[in-house]
This record gives sequence, structure tokens and C-alpha cells, in this order.
Amino acid sequence: MSKKRWISTVCLIMAIVMLAACSSGGGGTPSPSESPKGQASTGNGSSDGKQVKIKFHADGISFKQEDLAPIIDKFQELNPGILVEFVPLNEASAADNVKKIDLLAASNEQLDAILLPDARSYSQRAANGLLEPLDELMKAEGLVYNDEYKIDTAIEGKYYGLPGSFSQWFVILNKEHLDEAKLEVPKDWTWDEYLAYAKAMTKGDGPNKRYGTYFHTWIDYFVLGLWNQPTQGDLVLADHTVNVDHPGVKKSLEIRYQAEHVDKSVTPYPEIISQKLSYRPLYFNGQASMLPIGSWMIGEAGGTNEFTANFETVFAPMPKNSKEDPDGYTAMSSNFVGVVSTSKHKEETYKFLRFFTTEGLPMMKKYLSSWKKEDTAAAIDVLIQASKDPSKVDKESLLYTLNASKATTRDIPVAYTEEINKAYMEQFELMLLGEQNVEESLAKAKEQIEKVVANNK
Repeated sequence: MSKKRWISTVCLIMAIVMLAACSSGGGGTPSPSESPKGQASTGNGSSDGKQVKIKFHADGISFKQEDLAPIIDKFQELNPGILVEFVPLNEASAADNVKKIDLLAASNEQLDAILLPDARSYSQRAANGLLEPLDELMKAEGLVYNDEYKIDTAIEGKYYGLPGSFSQWFVILNKEHLDEAKLEVPKDWTWDEYLAYAKAMTKGDGPNKRYGTYFHTWIDYFVLGLWNQPTQGDLVLADHTVNVDHPGVKKSLEIRYQAEHVDKSVTPYPEIISQKLSYRPLYFNGQASMLPIGSWMIGEAGGTNEFTANFETVFAPMPKNSKEDPDGYTAMSSNFVGVVSTSKHKEETYKFLRFFTTEGLPMMKKYLSSWKKEDTAAAIDVLIQASKDPSKVDKESLLYTLNASKATTRDIPVAYTEEINKAYMEQFELMLLGEQNVEESLAKAKEQIEKVVANNK
């Protein structure tokens, strides 16, 4: 979305919010704590010595109150002049949480620190002015960014956020289903071999059919043959070049077409969208034998309060497109935290986010962090032991997979990536629903994406 269009959308939201306030008897005037006026205070509290309260809005499913409590307590112990209030966002999806943040910003709610789930939402909100540039705060601290973090958050040389929990993509597999099909744990494989595994582990018919794999509705599962490339792993590159002619894009469609329409080895896409299916229940209930997923699943593979692990999970690197491709390339990313540009307490918020993204995240014992000084081996042990049944997590294949993986080189995507993904996924979905073939979907997707790029230049 272009900056002009985003501003128009926010103005519309503000008008709706103010109208709703007037119709309920309110005047639509923010309370003093919500007022957009005022400058950032400095140090460990306000200039008059009183405590400063900052609010941290984040996904309430991935970051529960009990997860963040030790981090906030420790930060407040070290910084007694700063109080941190965690505000969980519990919308239906990560995308809806981001929309909620936009709505809160438009209604003058107090926003200080926010968590954004991916590079796309981060890039867009840096472009539209919601996020405060951090360069001066980093300079004042003396921070050498690349000495601290694994993920580069710079956009055209400026920093608008810090990386949070770290994730890399791999494949998780049900060891019982592998053994039943007499298959080895993969160490170096192609997408064609992945599809052969999926077909071999598919079993039964009708409502009780077990599928060899599952692909979720996220954009990640629509670019599987592109995100395993050393470079140029986006549909549109950072310089606005349309990258749909990359062979990995066509391979992405071919992978899904083969599984959906030829092998019938994947949970059918129409069922996924009509029944709003998700990967955790299908995997832990044994209805899907394997799936590509991010490393946040390390801490869940041995079971959680919600899902019981009745089988051992093994791990494999992301497949490559052909045997000639280099081994081990995979998407590595993070979520992002930033200081909201309207915050009255920018320095205090920045100080909290620096603690959260360094010493703080490892205290959760739930995710790997993007902090270079984290003891990754120890963190993995903690994650495994924190699961309900650590014996159900195969540490040997996990360590092999993590050590064999290399990060693809990717820039922060262009600010209008949401529009690009929507145009691409619309054509991809028509293929999955059997309404057009791979070639038609590819050609129409390229045409639509070129229009999006032209409209945003």
C-alpha cells in the first residue's frame, strides 16, 4: 500500500472512531494519557522524577502475560523509573493484530512499543511513519548494530526496529509415519523427493484419510521454491524489480499442484480455507505426517498444554529445487519490535526494547532470539526441556538441521509487499482450486504484480 493510500485509510478509520465516540455520548477527545502532544522524556523516568509508564502491544498468543512477566520484572528492577504494561493483542490472526495496532494508532491510543510479526508489516509501517527511526537513539547508546543482531532490519540505511525472536525454516516429520513407510530421516533432499515422501506416508480414504504433508495459508507456503535460494528470494526485489520469472516461482506452483491435484498427498486447500484448519492440531493428531515450519516449533515438538505429542518428531533441512542446487539454504527471519513515532517516552521505550531483544527473550525459554550473544546450544536444550515430553524431540536430527542450514540473503521487502502477495496468491489459489493451470497462474500473477509495482512507484 502506498503512503498516500495508507493515510487515507487511517483518516477513514479516525472518522469512524470519532463518529462512534460521538454517538455513544463521548466527544472523541483522548484522555491525558492518550494525548498525542508532548516530547519524549529521558533517562530512567520523567524529568520531574516520577515513574514513566510505557505500553507494549504484542501478539497475546505467542507472548502470554506469564511469558513476559519475568522479563518485565527484571527490566523494572534494573530501571525503577520505568513501568512496562503488556497489552496482549488477541485477534484471530497475526495480520488482524497488525490491523488492530493501526486502529489504535488512528484513535490516539497510547502506543509506545509494538511487535510486528514479519518483515512485510514492519516495512509498511516504517514507510507510513508509524515507527520512529532509531538511528539517533542507537548512536547515543553507542550501539554497533551488527555486533548485536543476526537479522539486519535496515531499510535504505535507516533502522526503524529491532529483531525479536529468531526463526529459521525446516521440516518436521512424524517418526512413526516415517518408519511405517520405511523411509530414512532426510539430510539433503529435493522437493521432488519431499513429494515422494508425502505420497508414501499418505494413507486411507474419506474423512479419516491421513495426508503426507500440510501446507498452511501463509504466503510462505506459496513461495517454497523461491525462499530456498541464496539470493533474490522475493517476488519483487528491494529495487522494485519484478522477480516472477525466477525459476523458483514456477517451482513453487509446481510443488503445490503436484501435491494437491496429482498425488493428492496434502490436506486439500478447499478444506483448509472452508474449515479454517491449522497445522498444530493436524500434525499432533497424526492427520498430517510432515510440514515445513519455523523453529518456534522446537519448544512445542515435545507437546504443550494444548497439544500432546504421542510420537517422536524428527527434523530435516528445507528441500532444494534440484540436486544441482547448493545445500541448506533456508529462510531465516524474525519478528520486529519498534518505537511508535507518537510515543511520549521514546528513550524509555527504546531502552526496554533493547533489553527485550537481548537478555530478555532468552528468559522466556520459548523461542530462539536474534541476539548474537545468546548461547544457542544452551537455548535449544532449554527449549527441548521446556516441552511436555522432551523424549519426543529428536535432538540429533535437530542439531544436524540447524548446523547444516544457511541463511538466504534477503533485504527488507518493499513497503507495498502486502499488495504484491495478495495479487500473487489470488492467482495461485485459482490453481489450487482447479480453475487454472500452472502456466496460466504464473502469467496472470506476473501481469497483476507488474501493475502493483507501477502503481507504487
